Amino acid sequence: MKAFPRVPSKSAVDPAERISAIDFVNRLNWWFETWDVEAMVDAFLPDAVAYHFHGTIRGHDEIRQFFKKDYPYLIPGVSRHATNHIVDADEDGVVVRYQNLLVRYATPESAAILGDGQAIDSPDDLPAIWLYSPMMDRLRRTEHGWKVFERFIGGSAINTRLNPPITDPAQLAKYMPQLKQA
Repeated sequence: MKAFPRVPSKSAVDPAERISAIDFVNRLNWWFETWDVEAMVDAFLPDAVAYHFHGTIRGHDEIRQFFKKDYPYLIPGVSRHATNHIVDADEDGVVVRYQNLLVRYATPESAAILGDGQAIDSPDDLPAIWLYSPMMDRLRRTEHGWKVFERFIGGSAINTRLNPPITDPAQLAKYMPQLKQA
């Protein structure tokens, strides 16, 4: 997708719907950051499509496989910041356009040792914006809240100096965030 559709000058979306859609996008980013794979998969409809710079991913099985095989290098030492949300009506749901900034705050190795309330000095000029992507999520309301129907990641800019030295999921496994059991 070369360019996103034009943004209207006004939105007819109810303010409560707008707030809940933005909250959903932010929660989804948090699930990525904390590597809650099942919450991430569940955030997409079973027949959802994502257009990513790694390719087109369709349905829960492909999404889960993508997260396990292609995505882990984008997790340890990286936080996500969705900014400048624009929410408009979209057929039977909403479309949320925003910029997603991936901020590398630590190397994968350092991220694994960074504890609660701890501050580290970074010799690596971190934190820094690693990746910029314009995003467009088409959301549908279900009985369990918003779900992604389609996700478009636009042309992205990557600061390759911040790429991790390893991208193999097996080698990154020891650095992935671990969810605490409630």
